[in-house]
Amino acid sequence: MPEEVRQLLSLVVASLEIAGAGALILGFLVATYHCVRRGVRKGARPAIARYRKALGRVTLIGLEILVAATIIKTITLDPTLRSAGILAIAIVIRTALSWTTVLEVYGHWPWRRSPATQEA
Repeated sequence: MPEEVRQLLSLVVASLEIAGAGALILGFLVATYHCVRRGVRKGARPAIARYRKALGRVTLIGLEILVAATIIKTITLDPTLRSAGILAIAIVIRTALSWTTVLEVYGHWPWRRSPATQEA
């Protein structure tokens, strides 16, 4: 692979890693801000319920971006058996986190339709 392409891919991977971390940090800050505002207006219980859902969504988005960066890095920049193993472990962990977060946020497993959809 030409050195220019490797440098471009390294830049893309670094940008995705920064974007993933930024999404997590910014999402946390925005969700916290809205939780505090909602808590003052409507009380702690509804504010915390929405806060947990918001944090779950932010976590899912951040993880997806970080996994995309890891996949690109593994496939293009460091295609070794060791890096593939690390990628496989990261994907298993991300999948488990994603499933449990979806269950927490939406109240059903990712492979099941939502209760509102099942009634239709």
